[in-house]
Amino acid sequence: MSGSANVNSIDAIRIFAAAVAKFQEEARLCLTMIDTQLRQILFWLERDRPGFWKQEIENCMRQVADARVRLHQCRMRKLGDFRPSCIEEIKDLEKSRSDVEFAQKQVPNIKRWFMEATHEGEEYRGRAAQLTQAVERDLPQLLALLAFTIDRLEAYADVSGPDLT
Repeated sequence: MSGSANVNSIDAIRIFAAAVAKFQEEARLCLTMIDTQLRQILFWLERDRPGFWKQEIENCMRQVADARVRLHQCRMRKLGDFRPSCIEEIKDLEKSRSDVEFAQKQVPNIKRWFMEATHEGEEYRGRAAQLTQAVERDLPQLLALLAFTIDRLEAYADVSGPDLT
């Protein structure tokens, strides 16, 4: 051998190996958490929200029917020659109709958001695959190499030189 490795501290290699192991653990945890959150979001958009907005449309339609009844009752009331203006009932009916329109617009929005979230999730998974591969395959190989290196350096340090006495 023509040169030396110039290793000054085996402990520095141990500290580096521990840092790599900690990074591996934290990266696994982060990847798992993100994947879990992504699945929860997709489930929420696909299963929960369509039912919610369907129920919301039904509730709004009931409110429209109730507002119509209240407006009709108001218009039928008469106190002598005075007929009430029914402004509050008209406003309630308009608001109820507006609520129905809003809820109906959410159904296609939910479908669009689900498709976009699915696409973005696949994009993320594709990009995260490299990190996952590094965490699951490359880092264990690096840790094994570092352990082997530490063992070899310790064995080398334990070897005593020729006795010159």
